Amino acid sequence: MTYMLRHDVPELSLRQLKAVIVVNQTKNVTKAAKALNRSQTAITKSINDLELRLNCQLFERMSTGMKPTVYGVAVAKRAQLALDELEKAGEVYTSFVRDPRPFQRIPIFSMDVSYKRLAAFIALYETKRIQCAADMLGNTKASVYSSVRQMEEWLKLRLFESEPDGVSPTAFGKILAMHVKMAFAEIRRCVEDIESIDGVTQGRVSVGTLPYTRTYITPKAINQVLLEHPELTVTTQEGSYETMEAALRSGDIDLIVGAVREHEADSDITTEILFEDKLAVIARRDHPLMKERQINVQQLPELAWVLPAKCAPAWHLFNELLQRYHLPMPKQAMYTSSLSMVRGLLIDSDRVALLSEHQIYYEKQCGLLDVLPVELPDTYRPIGVTMRKASQPSPATKLFLDQLRAVAKCVEGLANAKQLTRSKIHSLMPALASA
Repeated sequence: MTYMLRHDVPELSLRQLKAVIVVNQTKNVTKAAKALNRSQTAITKSINDLELRLNCQLFERMSTGMKPTVYGVAVAKRAQLALDELEKAGEVYTSFVRDPRPFQRIPIFSMDVSYKRLAAFIALYETKRIQCAADMLGNTKASVYSSVRQMEEWLKLRLFESEPDGVSPTAFGKILAMHVKMAFAEIRRCVEDIESIDGVTQGRVSVGTLPYTRTYITPKAINQVLLEHPELTVTTQEGSYETMEAALRSGDIDLIVGAVREHEADSDITTEILFEDKLAVIARRDHPLMKERQINVQQLPELAWVLPAKCAPAWHLFNELLQRYHLPMPKQAMYTSSLSMVRGLLIDSDRVALLSEHQIYYEKQCGLLDVLPVELPDTYRPIGVTMRKASQPSPATKLFLDQLRAVAKCVEGLANAKQLTRSKIHSLMPALASA
């Protein structure tokens, strides 16, 4: 293909993509031209130019009209999702200004804006400096400034405020950036869909990882998918759930893997639960309590702890457990979600931590950390993958999801087997003690 990439997004004409949407709907160039208020020649040229750019036929020219090919259907679908994102931004825009114009008449929201203008806006949003934005795009400072200024004139609204060391986005600037980035993500997936139809397994998947899955589950799924499809590009991002959710909503990542959160029924994101996992008390292998056959829950507040952040699902489960047993929160506790920090604290002290056994998979194999013999009733937490409701996963994302589900199934099977074994041992404890 001959397109150029900016921010991993193909530089395709948005007006050409909009023409594909309308021709796909009307199956007729004349009707599409009327709907878009453009000439038939302009619509035909848009389709032809885009087909040349994508190196595939989007429509079959027939005496009765235009019949979309499998490529045309795929491109129209992604283009519509991109347009939907821009229109969502337009709907929000109406609450920021008193403008009698329908937002659909503003080029930004109707896909009648050039890719380069939107790219300049996103580059400035990400870098906060005009020179850095220009360098990122390979353009001049004047070009970036002109693009953003034109957008502000269309909107009759500022998108950035001047700061001593650059610029900062306004409230609406942040909202617009989120939707534009999502639109760009759909356009990128459009190209990946075409490659997938051609039997070429390429593309990119960006995974947001939460602490639980960073040690074993996500790395295992990545290794498996790259083993079978080495042409894929997989990237990961780490951070708090709030950071990952914001990245998901703006299209910076395709999904989040980890302990799931509750969402409102009308939320724009959805979660698929892969399995439920139980929490455990983790300590260094030569911790004094490792010699004990069984530790009572009542002993937990007396220990020195490394606990997850108070907003984390694991912390809430631990808090509920202590409340059920009318126990206080440990006085000796420090809080962190960094697994490397937890590891360092445990190995060098008698502290204990609240983790899943899977989170210390490799440390346990190396003889560094292990699970203390204490039962934590009703501390199961759902582990899953969170995605956007409106978006359709790219071929690359679907391949990764297949591997993630396979790894999760294996992990769930192993966890059930271990739990069964522990239950049998626990039931034998009285007999062993009296022997």
